[in-house]
Amino acid sequence: MIGRLRKSAAARNFGWLVADRGVRLMVGVVVTGWVARYLGKQNYGLLNYSMALVAIFAALTPLGMDSLTVREIIKDPRRGGRWIGTIMGFRSMAATVAAVLAFGLVFGLRHRDPLAWMLVATLSVGILFQSLESGELWFQAHTQMRRLVVPRLALFLCMNVLKIIAVRRGAGVVWFSVLTAAEQVVSGGITWIIVRRSLGPSNSLSFDASYGWKVLRSSWPLAVSALSIVLYMKLSQLVLSGLMGDASLGVYAAAIRIPEAATFLPTVLATSILPSLVKSRSEGAQAYHAALRRFFRINALLALSICIPVSLGAPWIIRLLFGPTYSEAAPVLSVYVWSLLFVFLGVARSQHLLNELLTHLPMWFSGFGLLVNLAACLVLIPRYGAMGAAVATVVSQCISAFLSSFIHPKTRGVGREQWLAMITPWRIQSAAALAGSI
Repeated sequence: MIGRLRKSAAARNFGWLVADRGVRLMVGVVVTGWVARYLGKQNYGLLNYSMALVAIFAALTPLGMDSLTVREIIKDPRRGGRWIGTIMGFRSMAATVAAVLAFGLVFGLRHRDPLAWMLVATLSVGILFQSLESGELWFQAHTQMRRLVVPRLALFLCMNVLKIIAVRRGAGVVWFSVLTAAEQVVSGGITWIIVRRSLGPSNSLSFDASYGWKVLRSSWPLAVSALSIVLYMKLSQLVLSGLMGDASLGVYAAAIRIPEAATFLPTVLATSILPSLVKSRSEGAQAYHAALRRFFRINALLALSICIPVSLGAPWIIRLLFGPTYSEAAPVLSVYVWSLLFVFLGVARSQHLLNELLTHLPMWFSGFGLLVNLAACLVLIPRYGAMGAAVATVVSQCISAFLSSFIHPKTRGVGREQWLAMITPWRIQSAAALAGSI
């Protein structure tokens, strides 16, 4: 009975998260296409350059603590307020450092471009308020993300309406960075208010540095891994802008908009299934292995259901969303979208490594992928431009999220499961098994 209720709660949680991200994907892509047409390749490229640079440092703020904190809350929910308050405190300190580093880097790289400084400074304000979103870990642990989905989605829709108004009023590129940062600020405030009400007076938010250091000792490899992943996802944009100019980056940014928006799916799936995986492991090796195999195949099947139609329909998608000005983005999209297959499998693998407490391995795998990405970008971008950046991303993702599994003895079995998931993704046993996994 308890198991059925747990699966039902996870399924509902997954459904709410998918609905939220699905709406964000559809609305966000349409509005982004409108904004891209309005700004033109040069300004759209500059805006994406600033967002990529800030995203690199924003990747530092979670400190790799998310999944481990969820595990601790699942084990002892009575101390949830102390865990959440502590993580918020640690993230606030990391966010402050990240904002300073982001502005320092843009000032060093583009010291004669005050517009770039303004964009990065504005977007960095959003980083400072992301620490308040740590409250969502409480709802992840209890598979109750619905309580955050509705207000956050309403905020997202309001901000997109404001972006449309900005386009109609002829606003400058800085206003679009202001709206992006404002959404993060308000979202952080909403999360903080809702989690305080949910915890109640007997489990209030509090800060305990010893709790934070306890998690950080185990999570720092995950933090380095997350930074490496964001680096080789965003580094190609910085290199492309530096070598080929902001207009070329504008074309590339249009091509990767849909694949990047779709990366929410493996994260949402992992968020909903993590509590079940943690508990299935205690039920025995056979039950855990069966659940993990289904998990890999679900991820592969979802990825292929996106990669194949988007790759084939790239010319029509780009023409519809961004117009003929961005026609060069179509072949780039048809290649770049295949990085999603390895992103999905990499996220699935990370859940297994977390359960096995092998948190140091993702750090080495993603670090290796980062080196491959940097080398590939420097070789391919000067010759092939935006297409070179796309190829570099797909190759580095393949190496980091899949081929690296065969390097270490403890992950070779996972590598075989990833391979089987790619070549036989439909073998999930049945629709009932799929629903049961979620």
